[in-house]
Amino acid sequence: MKKRLQGLLTLLLVLVVQISFAQEKTVTGTVIDEDGLPLPGVNVIEKGTSNGVQTDFDGNYSITVGQGDVLVFSYLGFATQESTVGSSDVMDITMSVDAAALDEVVVVGYGTATKQSFAGTATTVSAENLEVKAFSNISQALAGEVAGVNVINTSGQPGTASTIRIRGFGSVNGNRDPLYVVDGVPFSGSINSINPSDIKSTTILKDATATAIYGARGANGVVLITTKSGGAAGDDYIEVDVRTGVNDQLIPRYNVVRSPEEYIAYVWEGIYNRADIEGSANPTQVANQNLFTDNYVPAGYNMWNVADGGELINPETRMVRDGVTRRYTPESFIDEAFDSAIRTEANVRFGGGNEKTTYFASAGYLNDDGYSVNTGYDRYTTRLNVKSDVKEWLEVGANIGYTYSESLNNGQTVGSENVFEFADKTAPIFPVFLRDNNYERIPDPVYGGFLYDYGSSSNFRTRPQSDNLNPIGSALYDFNGTDRHEINGNFSLNIDITENLVFETRFGAQYYMDRFTSASNPFYGTSVGEGGSLFKRDREVLTTNFLQLLRYTDQFGDHSIEALAAHETNDYDFTENNAFKTKVVLPGLYELNNYVVNPAQPEGFNEGRSIESFFGQVNYDYDDRYYLTGSVRRDGSSRFVNEKWGTFGSVGAAWVLTNEDFLYNNSFLTFLKLKGSYGVTGDQAGVGFYSGFNTFDLGNLNGNIAVSVLGNGNPDLTWETSYMTQAGVEFSLGRWLDGSVDYYIKNTQDQIFSRRVGPSQGIAIITVNDGDLRNTGLEFNLTGHLVKTRDFSLDLNINGEILSNEITKMPLEPSTGEPRILDTSNAPFAYSEGRSIYDIFTREWAGVDPANGAPLWYQYFDDVDGNGTFGGDDVGIQNMVTYLAANPDATVEKTITDTYVDATEKYIGKSGIPDVRGGARLSASWKNFNFSTQLLYSFGGYAIDFQYAELMSDRFGAVGNNYHTDIANRWQRPGDITDVPRLADAYDPRATSTSTRFVTSTDYITINNALIGYTLDGDSFADLGIDNMNIFVSGDNLFAETAREGFLPFTREDGNSGRRLYAPLTTFTMGVRVKF
Repeated sequence: MKKRLQGLLTLLLVLVVQISFAQEKTVTGTVIDEDGLPLPGVNVIEKGTSNGVQTDFDGNYSITVGQGDVLVFSYLGFATQESTVGSSDVMDITMSVDAAALDEVVVVGYGTATKQSFAGTATTVSAENLEVKAFSNISQALAGEVAGVNVINTSGQPGTASTIRIRGFGSVNGNRDPLYVVDGVPFSGSINSINPSDIKSTTILKDATATAIYGARGANGVVLITTKSGGAAGDDYIEVDVRTGVNDQLIPRYNVVRSPEEYIAYVWEGIYNRADIEGSANPTQVANQNLFTDNYVPAGYNMWNVADGGELINPETRMVRDGVTRRYTPESFIDEAFDSAIRTEANVRFGGGNEKTTYFASAGYLNDDGYSVNTGYDRYTTRLNVKSDVKEWLEVGANIGYTYSESLNNGQTVGSENVFEFADKTAPIFPVFLRDNNYERIPDPVYGGFLYDYGSSSNFRTRPQSDNLNPIGSALYDFNGTDRHEINGNFSLNIDITENLVFETRFGAQYYMDRFTSASNPFYGTSVGEGGSLFKRDREVLTTNFLQLLRYTDQFGDHSIEALAAHETNDYDFTENNAFKTKVVLPGLYELNNYVVNPAQPEGFNEGRSIESFFGQVNYDYDDRYYLTGSVRRDGSSRFVNEKWGTFGSVGAAWVLTNEDFLYNNSFLTFLKLKGSYGVTGDQAGVGFYSGFNTFDLGNLNGNIAVSVLGNGNPDLTWETSYMTQAGVEFSLGRWLDGSVDYYIKNTQDQIFSRRVGPSQGIAIITVNDGDLRNTGLEFNLTGHLVKTRDFSLDLNINGEILSNEITKMPLEPSTGEPRILDTSNAPFAYSEGRSIYDIFTREWAGVDPANGAPLWYQYFDDVDGNGTFGGDDVGIQNMVTYLAANPDATVEKTITDTYVDATEKYIGKSGIPDVRGGARLSASWKNFNFSTQLLYSFGGYAIDFQYAELMSDRFGAVGNNYHTDIANRWQRPGDITDVPRLADAYDPRATSTSTRFVTSTDYITINNALIGYTLDGDSFADLGIDNMNIFVSGDNLFAETAREGFLPFTREDGNSGRRLYAPLTTFTMGVRVKF
């Protein structure tokens, strides 16, 4: 009986196991939308478990489950759907659009909001749009992504952050930078320390409703960066991406004279013309005799097989004679200084979690070498982000990132040794490498290779300019670099006090320590006489931010409310120490103890500032149709003495018309929202830490302590305060067009200006609040979904801004007690009431005298005698604005002068602010291929091209600086009609001084980025555990169409193209991204 029972139980157990295994099976299917198009990336999860998969590119999935289990299908923008597994092994699902899900959640100040409910203007840039670009930091990648956001890539040096301006120019002289907030904490570290691969989304806050909650730091807009976090339960993943490519200079530089023969002919002509102007009996003889002399071309740089200028130049043609040959060909500084370089980047990310805890971890490496000799940027990053529900009522989180970077910035000094200026401006007769008397390159006994030509007498040859300099040799043998350690950490704790009330606290800290080292070698260049030199600068910065916040949410009927009250403190501490020594012992070892001479005492200082804040906000929603929001913030700053506290705030409202009965379920107008706001924000960053206090300098006087006044503080200094009004509309037309339009007026009062004070105060200038500024703008963002089929989609986004800027009140002039008439401290722009801060104020170019080739300008005069010609009692006008202010009834006429200082300075009716600028992105997909390209554009602005002016300059003498190829259009003989004056060996030194001659359109169109990729689904790599793989090639800064090659107005805020410019990198990249 016992054996029979055991057998029966065994049989029953086997049967149960067999039934269990029989119930488990593989369910497959396809997930599509209502139009029958496949949905890739849909989460398919067995309810109540961590068992889950995602659909592939074609919407297919496969999952092992048991009969009777429930599968949950979820996808952004679609209603979550549940389906019970039946007897069939195939389960196809059609997902429906969920209006609520389509209402995107955006990160805003101290929380989140739905796109539908938000009354302000906040634009989120997805990680997908940023990841296609090969930039080292998020600031560069934001170019062209958001209307009203101007990104200025000021340097191509790898690792350089871009300048960002949001909604115009927030200040005349003060701070214009936005506030960066990373994971809810104001960020004062280097934006380079945040690996773009770790960023989930970036949101730009623009209007007062969005920014006023940040009070005294929100006046110039806010950039909210949210880093990646762990996924949902069962969604553990590993992502690896590797990309490698080439950095180069595809954006052209200025067209300069590259031929030595062409250049030497210009030198000869300049000497000839000057001798002729000064009345020489035989200018040809003067030019022939002086050409190869130390004042012009030293004989050591005569590369031709001739003895003098007469044998070299044909005076009839003013060109090098036929049959003349070279003894050697000098190298080009452009060719030697710039070359292709390698860029390599690798990142690995881990994410996942369970029902209580999520985690994200990453590590990244970047090696980004520049195309300029011996420049580059290396970075190592790590990040860990963990959140856990310790109790049902308690959530804790920690997000910690560490970055180490090394930046190599050789050849980028501010002087003549700058490699970019040298490459553009050095005459092509000067070689890169030194020659001996047989015109052969000389071996370098110190570093190997060949000696560089520093143009100094110690190296056999002396240049008439830039002697003892060779920026290529300096870039290789000197050292200019920075190494930096940076750690930022955010720690959060959320306590559910009741179902509706939550206490949140967040502590954030950013610490960085960097060391800048600049060393000059003892063998060549500027430090030979002192035996080499070393400068070191150490800096440490610690910023802490502590937030305590109560958040209340409730819903009753059709009414929803959210309210918060908070207290926040922010402290910043900065320390700097530097030292300079000379006379190196062991070259190449950059330590202070390796140098023995102290020409100056070490210096150091510490400074800091603090802000304390109290603020609150209330958001109200009625029936998903009407939204109201209001905030108020009280900030106190240590920078100020008598006016420490400021009050800021905003109110905003939105109306969703498509949720009204008369537009509900309208098939054409699927979404329409009207919104408006008004708010007050502030800014203090344009004021020094101690501008409100008297400061003193300590020194050494014969071994005694000496104290001198460093600066007189202004105890009445306070915030620059901005008042912004906005109205806007957001809309969707079916599934084919999404758009928004915003119009704003921003008035900024109490501008930061410098004011001259009486000498009795012991100092000439103090900082004051005075003057008002207005920015007015229209922004638009349109996305058209042009084509959407099963295999192909095509989208086009265009965004832009139309901006005007006006000074509405000038600061006080103490000598008159009246507002200042004109301020020309920012030439070639001038400040006056009713004008933009970038209106050009200069002299007017009148062309070239056909008779003698002399430069001409317009001179305006007060026609006192009324005869229309200048003379007699007529008064020449030096400054049009100040003269007319003093003489409003003047009769103004104009004449022509060949004397620059007599020409009249005036507004010329052109501004550095363009009429419109923005970006456009075209995105397409076909089966497994994806493509995108982005354009940037700007139209209607002007700037003075100073770099071009210097390349057209004759003011430094006949030799030294190179010329632009446009010098070929110069005046040469009487009767020539041209706009380029004669060459005359610096006889006309003001011909290239600032005037309308060099006013240039800043219009541009650039191809900022292009990418093509191919995605392989996990079925191809099932045995390797790979979910999907994306292979791509991309290019950045591929093309720029501007008014003149080399003129790059997108590299400067005022539209000019900077001198010594490291032009933006053109980067070609191949990469692969794998998800496990």
